[in-house]
Amino acid sequence: MRILIFHPHLDVKGGSERLTRLLSEGLREAGASALVVSLRRDPEWFDEVLTIEDPRDLNGIVRRYNPDWFFLAISETHYLRFLRDGPRVAMYVHFPLEEEVTEENIEDYRRAGRFLEVDLEELKRVDRIFVNSSFTARAVRMVWGRDSVVAHPPLEGMFLEEEARVRDFPPPRIIYVGRFTPLKRQDFLIMSLEVIRRTVPQAELILSGFPDKRHTSYFEEIKRLSERTGGVRIVISPDDRELLELYRGSRVYAHPRIGEHFGITPCEAMACGIPIVMRGPTGLKDITDRFIAESDWSFLEAIIEVLKMEEGKWFELSSTMRERVLGLTPRGFAEKILGGLR
Repeated sequence: MRILIFHPHLDVKGGSERLTRLLSEGLREAGASALVVSLRRDPEWFDEVLTIEDPRDLNGIVRRYNPDWFFLAISETHYLRFLRDGPRVAMYVHFPLEEEVTEENIEDYRRAGRFLEVDLEELKRVDRIFVNSSFTARAVRMVWGRDSVVAHPPLEGMFLEEEARVRDFPPPRIIYVGRFTPLKRQDFLIMSLEVIRRTVPQAELILSGFPDKRHTSYFEEIKRLSERTGGVRIVISPDDRELLELYRGSRVYAHPRIGEHFGITPCEAMACGIPIVMRGPTGLKDITDRFIAESDWSFLEAIIEVLKMEEGKWFELSSTMRERVLGLTPRGFAEKILGGLR
Protein backbone atom coordinates (compact mmCIF):
# COMPACT_ATOMS: atom_id res chain seq x y z
CA MET A 1 0.00 0.00 0.00
CA ARG A 2 1.22 3.49 -0.90
CA ILE A 3 0.33 6.30 1.51
CA LEU A 4 1.05 10.01 1.17
CA ILE A 5 1.01 11.67 4.60
CA PHE A 6 0.47 15.44 4.78
CA HIS A 7 0.99 17.67 7.83
CA PRO A 8 1.25 21.45 7.26
CA HIS A 9 3.78 22.31 9.98
CA LEU A 10 6.44 19.81 10.96
CA ASP A 11 8.60 22.53 12.48
CA VAL A 12 6.69 22.42 15.79
CA LYS A 13 7.68 19.77 18.31
CA GLY A 14 4.27 18.67 19.47
CA GLY A 15 2.14 15.55 19.63
CA SER A 16 0.76 15.61 16.08
CA GLU A 17 4.21 16.20 14.63
CA ARG A 18 5.78 13.34 16.58
CA LEU A 19 2.89 11.07 15.62
CA THR A 20 3.44 11.90 11.95
CA ARG A 21 7.06 10.81 12.14
CA LEU A 22 6.30 7.61 14.06
CA LEU A 23 3.46 6.76 11.67
CA SER A 24 5.74 7.03 8.64
CA GLU A 25 8.40 4.91 10.35
CA GLY A 26 5.86 2.31 11.44
CA LEU A 27 4.30 2.09 7.98
CA ARG A 28 7.67 1.44 6.36
CA GLU A 29 8.45 -1.19 9.00
CA ALA A 30 5.10 -2.85 8.24
CA GLY A 31 5.97 -3.03 4.54
CA ALA A 32 3.96 -0.07 3.25
CA SER A 33 5.32 2.81 1.19
CA ALA A 34 5.02 6.20 2.93
CA LEU A 35 5.85 9.70 1.66
CA VAL A 36 5.63 12.61 4.13
CA VAL A 37 4.85 16.07 2.71
CA SER A 38 4.79 19.37 4.61
CA LEU A 39 5.10 23.13 4.21
CA ARG A 40 8.01 23.17 6.69
CA ARG A 41 10.00 20.80 8.88
CA ASP A 42 12.40 20.68 11.81
CA PRO A 43 15.58 18.94 10.55
CA GLU A 44 16.26 17.44 14.00
CA TRP A 45 12.99 15.49 13.98
CA PHE A 46 12.40 15.07 10.26
CA ASP A 47 14.78 14.20 7.45
CA GLU A 48 12.75 12.16 4.94
CA VAL A 49 10.17 14.87 4.24
CA LEU A 50 9.22 16.49 0.95
CA THR A 51 8.67 20.20 1.65
CA ILE A 52 6.59 22.42 -0.59
CA GLU A 53 6.03 26.18 -0.60
CA ASP A 54 2.55 26.24 -2.09
CA PRO A 55 -0.22 23.77 -1.09
CA ARG A 56 -1.42 23.90 -4.70
CA ASP A 57 1.60 21.70 -5.46
CA LEU A 58 -0.11 18.83 -3.61
CA ASN A 59 -2.12 17.76 -6.64
CA GLY A 60 0.99 17.36 -8.80
CA ILE A 61 2.76 15.39 -6.06
CA VAL A 62 -0.23 13.08 -5.74
CA ARG A 63 -0.20 12.45 -9.48
CA ARG A 64 3.50 11.60 -9.49
CA TYR A 65 3.49 9.45 -6.34
CA ASN A 66 0.14 7.80 -7.15
CA PRO A 67 -0.74 6.76 -3.56
CA ASP A 68 -3.59 4.49 -2.58
CA TRP A 69 -4.46 6.89 0.27
CA PHE A 70 -3.91 10.58 0.99
CA PHE A 71 -3.53 10.74 4.79
CA LEU A 72 -4.14 14.06 6.57
CA ALA A 73 -2.21 13.91 9.85
CA ILE A 74 -4.23 16.79 11.25
CA SER A 75 -7.87 17.80 10.76
CA GLU A 76 -7.41 20.51 8.11
CA THR A 77 -9.82 19.55 5.35
CA HIS A 78 -9.05 22.81 3.53
CA TYR A 79 -6.06 21.09 1.90
CA LEU A 80 -8.41 18.72 0.12
CA ARG A 81 -9.38 21.64 -2.12
CA PHE A 82 -6.01 21.30 -3.79
CA LEU A 83 -6.65 17.66 -4.79
CA ARG A 84 -8.57 17.80 -8.05
CA ASP A 85 -8.32 14.07 -8.47
CA GLY A 86 -6.53 11.16 -6.87
CA PRO A 87 -6.72 8.63 -4.05
CA ARG A 88 -9.07 7.95 -1.18
CA VAL A 89 -8.63 10.21 1.84
CA ALA A 90 -8.04 9.37 5.51
CA MET A 91 -7.63 11.80 8.38
CA TYR A 92 -6.24 11.49 11.90
CA VAL A 93 -8.12 13.65 14.40
CA HIS A 94 -6.52 14.70 17.68
CA PHE A 95 -9.71 16.61 18.53
CA PRO A 96 -12.45 18.04 16.28
CA LEU A 97 -12.02 21.57 17.69
CA GLU A 98 -8.87 23.69 17.95
CA GLU A 99 -8.87 24.66 21.62
CA GLU A 100 -5.71 26.75 21.85
CA VAL A 101 -6.59 29.51 19.38
CA THR A 102 -7.20 33.01 20.76
CA GLU A 103 -7.78 36.43 19.21
CA GLU A 104 -4.13 37.22 19.96
CA ASN A 105 -2.54 34.17 18.29
CA ILE A 106 -4.95 33.29 15.49
CA GLU A 107 -2.74 34.90 12.85
CA ASP A 108 0.24 32.86 14.10
CA TYR A 109 -1.78 29.70 13.47
CA ARG A 110 -2.74 30.85 9.99
CA ARG A 111 0.86 31.65 9.12
CA ALA A 112 1.72 28.09 10.16
CA GLY A 113 -0.71 26.72 7.57
CA ARG A 114 -3.73 26.22 9.80
CA PHE A 115 -7.14 27.25 8.45
CA LEU A 116 -8.90 26.40 11.75
CA GLU A 117 -12.09 25.13 10.22
CA VAL A 118 -13.53 21.89 8.95
CA ASP A 119 -15.91 22.40 6.09
CA LEU A 120 -18.64 19.76 6.22
CA GLU A 121 -18.73 19.47 2.42
CA GLU A 122 -14.96 18.90 2.36
CA LEU A 123 -15.37 16.41 5.21
CA LYS A 124 -17.51 14.27 2.91
CA ARG A 125 -14.35 13.59 0.88
CA VAL A 126 -12.75 11.91 3.90
CA ASP A 127 -13.36 8.17 3.57
CA ARG A 128 -11.86 7.11 6.91
CA ILE A 129 -11.40 8.99 10.19
CA PHE A 130 -8.94 7.82 12.85
CA VAL A 131 -8.82 9.25 16.39
CA ASN A 132 -6.49 8.99 19.37
CA SER A 133 -9.01 7.80 21.99
CA SER A 134 -12.60 6.88 22.75
CA PHE A 135 -12.90 10.36 24.29
CA THR A 136 -12.12 11.96 20.92
CA ALA A 137 -14.32 9.45 19.06
CA ARG A 138 -17.32 10.65 21.10
CA ALA A 139 -16.48 14.26 20.30
CA VAL A 140 -16.20 13.49 16.57
CA ARG A 141 -19.59 11.78 16.68
CA MET A 142 -21.19 14.75 18.50
CA VAL A 143 -19.58 17.51 16.40
CA TRP A 144 -19.43 15.95 12.92
CA GLY A 145 -21.84 13.03 13.15
CA ARG A 146 -19.16 10.62 11.90
CA ASP A 147 -17.88 7.30 13.18
CA SER A 148 -14.14 6.82 13.60
CA VAL A 149 -11.49 4.21 14.30
CA VAL A 150 -9.54 4.53 17.58
CA ALA A 151 -5.77 4.19 17.04
CA HIS A 152 -3.86 5.12 20.18
CA PRO A 153 -0.67 7.12 19.44
CA PRO A 154 2.61 5.18 19.69
CA LEU A 155 5.67 5.75 21.84
CA GLU A 156 9.24 6.19 20.70
CA GLY A 157 10.95 2.80 20.74
CA MET A 158 13.51 3.88 23.34
CA PHE A 159 10.78 4.31 25.97
CA LEU A 160 9.65 0.71 25.47
CA GLU A 161 13.10 -0.80 26.00
CA GLU A 162 13.80 -2.53 29.32
CA GLU A 163 16.68 -0.10 29.90
CA ALA A 164 14.18 2.77 30.11
CA ARG A 165 12.66 1.38 33.30
CA VAL A 166 13.45 3.22 36.54
CA ARG A 167 15.73 1.23 38.87
CA ASP A 168 16.29 3.46 41.89
CA PHE A 169 13.58 4.93 44.11
CA PRO A 170 13.32 8.56 42.92
CA PRO A 171 13.29 11.60 45.22
CA PRO A 172 9.94 13.38 45.88
CA ARG A 173 10.02 15.07 42.50
CA ILE A 174 7.02 15.91 40.33
CA ILE A 175 7.41 16.12 36.56
CA TYR A 176 5.16 17.47 33.85
CA VAL A 177 6.06 17.47 30.15
CA GLY A 178 4.27 19.37 27.43
CA ARG A 179 4.23 22.43 25.23
CA PHE A 180 3.94 25.63 27.23
CA THR A 181 0.36 26.65 26.43
CA PRO A 182 -2.45 27.82 28.77
CA LEU A 183 -4.52 24.64 28.33
CA LYS A 184 -1.63 22.57 29.70
CA ARG A 185 -1.94 24.46 33.04
CA GLN A 186 1.70 24.60 34.07
CA ASP A 187 0.76 27.68 36.11
CA PHE A 188 -1.63 25.59 38.20
CA LEU A 189 1.12 23.13 39.10
CA ILE A 190 3.45 25.94 40.14
CA MET A 191 0.79 27.41 42.42
CA SER A 192 -0.01 23.94 43.78
CA LEU A 193 3.57 23.27 44.86
CA GLU A 194 3.09 25.39 47.98
CA VAL A 195 0.09 23.25 49.01
CA ILE A 196 1.95 20.01 48.32
CA ARG A 197 4.94 21.13 50.39
CA ARG A 198 2.77 21.45 53.49
CA THR A 199 2.68 17.64 53.49
CA VAL A 200 5.87 16.84 51.55
CA PRO A 201 8.33 19.66 52.36
CA GLN A 202 11.06 18.30 50.04
CA ALA A 203 8.80 18.20 46.97
CA GLU A 204 10.24 19.65 43.76
CA LEU A 205 8.67 20.36 40.38
CA ILE A 206 10.15 19.91 36.91
CA LEU A 207 8.37 21.51 33.95
CA SER A 208 9.76 20.33 30.64
CA GLY A 209 8.70 20.83 27.07
CA PHE A 210 8.92 22.87 23.92
CA PRO A 211 8.03 26.57 23.84
CA ASP A 212 5.32 27.29 21.30
CA LYS A 213 5.83 30.56 19.42
CA ARG A 214 2.04 30.91 19.24
CA HIS A 215 1.95 31.16 23.07
CA THR A 216 5.06 33.18 23.91
CA SER A 217 3.44 35.42 26.53
CA TYR A 218 2.25 32.39 28.52
CA PHE A 219 5.74 30.90 28.53
CA GLU A 220 7.19 34.17 29.85
CA GLU A 221 4.58 34.15 32.61
CA ILE A 222 5.53 30.58 33.56
CA LYS A 223 9.17 31.62 33.90
CA ARG A 224 8.21 34.53 36.17
CA LEU A 225 6.00 32.34 38.36
CA SER A 226 8.75 29.69 38.64
CA GLU A 227 11.36 32.21 39.79
CA ARG A 228 8.98 33.67 42.35
CA THR A 229 7.88 30.31 43.78
CA GLY A 230 11.20 28.47 44.01
CA GLY A 231 11.71 24.73 43.83
CA VAL A 232 10.69 24.73 40.16
CA ARG A 233 13.05 23.74 37.34
CA ILE A 234 12.21 24.48 33.71
CA VAL A 235 13.86 22.27 31.09
CA ILE A 236 13.49 23.60 27.57
CA SER A 237 13.37 21.41 24.45
CA PRO A 238 14.99 18.25 25.86
CA ASP A 239 16.15 15.55 23.48
CA ASP A 240 14.70 12.09 24.02
CA ARG A 241 17.62 10.83 26.11
CA GLU A 242 17.47 13.85 28.40
CA LEU A 243 13.71 13.43 28.69
CA LEU A 244 14.16 9.78 29.60
CA GLU A 245 16.47 10.73 32.48
CA LEU A 246 14.03 13.39 33.67
CA TYR A 247 11.26 10.79 33.87
CA ARG A 248 13.49 8.25 35.64
CA GLY A 249 14.51 10.82 38.24
CA SER A 250 10.91 11.69 39.22
CA ARG A 251 8.51 9.99 41.61
CA VAL A 252 5.24 11.08 40.00
CA TYR A 253 4.09 12.48 36.68
CA ALA A 254 1.34 15.11 37.12
CA HIS A 255 -0.90 16.06 34.19
CA PRO A 256 -3.32 18.88 35.20
CA ARG A 257 -4.86 19.45 31.75
CA ILE A 258 -8.66 19.09 31.92
CA GLY A 259 -10.10 17.14 29.01
CA GLU A 260 -6.80 15.81 27.62
CA HIS A 261 -7.66 13.99 24.40
CA PHE A 262 -5.11 11.24 25.06
CA GLY A 263 -1.72 12.28 26.43
CA ILE A 264 1.48 10.83 24.97
CA THR A 265 3.84 12.24 27.63
CA PRO A 266 2.07 10.50 30.52
CA CYS A 267 2.40 7.28 28.49
CA GLU A 268 6.13 7.94 28.15
CA ALA A 269 6.34 8.35 31.93
CA MET A 270 4.37 5.13 32.45
CA ALA A 271 6.75 3.29 30.11
CA CYS A 272 9.60 4.37 32.39
CA GLY A 273 7.65 3.05 35.36
CA ILE A 274 6.67 6.45 36.74
CA PRO A 275 3.15 6.55 38.25
CA ILE A 276 0.94 9.21 36.70
CA VAL A 277 -1.83 11.38 38.11
CA MET A 278 -4.26 12.77 35.53
CA ARG A 279 -6.97 15.39 35.83
CA GLY A 280 -10.16 14.00 34.34
CA PRO A 281 -11.92 13.77 32.05
CA THR A 282 -9.22 12.29 29.83
CA GLY A 283 -8.86 9.98 26.86
CA LEU A 284 -6.09 8.16 28.71
CA LYS A 285 -8.83 6.28 30.53
CA ASP A 286 -8.59 3.87 27.58
CA ILE A 287 -5.19 2.86 28.97
CA THR A 288 -5.54 3.16 32.75
CA ASP A 289 -8.16 4.15 35.29
CA ARG A 290 -5.69 4.63 38.15
CA PHE A 291 -5.25 8.10 39.66
CA ILE A 292 -7.67 9.95 37.37
CA ALA A 293 -8.97 12.83 39.51
CA GLU A 294 -12.36 14.46 39.04
CA SER A 295 -11.42 17.72 40.79
CA ASP A 296 -8.30 19.81 41.29
CA TRP A 297 -8.32 19.05 45.01
CA SER A 298 -8.44 15.27 44.51
CA PHE A 299 -5.73 15.71 41.86
CA LEU A 300 -3.41 17.26 44.47
CA GLU A 301 -4.33 14.60 47.04
CA ALA A 302 -3.37 11.87 44.56
CA ILE A 303 -0.02 13.53 43.85
CA ILE A 304 0.70 13.68 47.58
CA GLU A 305 -0.35 10.03 47.97
CA VAL A 306 2.20 8.90 45.37
CA LEU A 307 4.93 11.15 46.79
CA LYS A 308 4.43 9.61 50.26
CA MET A 309 4.29 5.96 49.11
CA GLU A 310 6.68 3.49 50.67
CA GLU A 311 9.30 2.20 48.28
CA GLY A 312 7.89 -1.34 47.92
CA LYS A 313 4.35 -0.18 47.16
CA TRP A 314 5.69 2.46 44.75
CA PHE A 315 7.61 -0.14 42.72
CA GLU A 316 4.52 -2.39 42.55
CA LEU A 317 2.57 0.54 41.09
CA SER A 318 5.52 1.30 38.80
CA SER A 319 5.37 -2.20 37.26
CA THR A 320 1.60 -1.97 36.75
CA MET A 321 1.89 1.38 35.02
CA ARG A 322 4.61 0.18 32.65
CA GLU A 323 2.66 -2.93 31.60
CA ARG A 324 -0.30 -0.80 30.47
CA VAL A 325 1.63 0.97 27.68
CA LEU A 326 3.99 -1.68 26.30
CA GLY A 327 1.66 -2.27 23.34
CA LEU A 328 1.95 1.33 22.09
CA THR A 329 4.58 0.59 19.44
CA PRO A 330 5.02 2.41 16.10
CA ARG A 331 4.61 -0.91 14.25
CA GLY A 332 1.40 -1.70 16.14
CA PHE A 333 0.05 1.79 15.45
CA ALA A 334 0.86 1.51 11.74
CA GLU A 335 -0.83 -1.90 11.54
CA LYS A 336 -3.93 -0.46 13.21
CA ILE A 337 -4.00 2.31 10.58
CA LEU A 338 -3.41 -0.16 7.73
CA GLY A 339 -6.17 -2.40 9.07
CA GLY A 340 -8.56 0.54 9.03
CA LEU A 341 -7.62 1.44 5.45
CA ARG A 342 -8.07 -2.01 3.98
